[in-house]
Amino acid sequence: MLSAAREMLAGKRAHFHVARLEHPLPGGDFPLITSALTIHHLPAAQKQDLYGRIADALRPGGRFVLADLVVPDDPADVSSELSEYDNPSTIGDQLDWLDQAGLQAGLQPHLCWTHLDLAVIAADKP
Repeated sequence: MLSAAREMLAGKRAHFHVARLEHPLPGGDFPLITSALTIHHLPAAQKQDLYGRIADALRPGGRFVLADLVVPDDPADVSSELSEYDNPSTIGDQLDWLDQAGLQAGLQPHLCWTHLDLAVIAADKP
């Protein structure tokens, strides 16, 4: 994925930083931070910690977009095969943690899209 991104963004103003999610985020004042199908690998406490670090790294008015595997309200909606490395959380828990980190969309982080056990959540830094 990293090679494809480097190729796609060749000649554009893009920087790539490889690290574990538990490590410090790169320094900066980012207008946008995204994560796709990654954060569900962290246990709940580490998700909460990461959301706080994301809030710190965003500039005022910046946005965080999370597209990830979640625990659906209806167990019949589980469609992804989980491994020992998967730790999805509920949408409600993630919205709460984002709000606690100081990230909001309007009055609170919001769910943009959901289908079965997948969701997209957006939250802004005031």
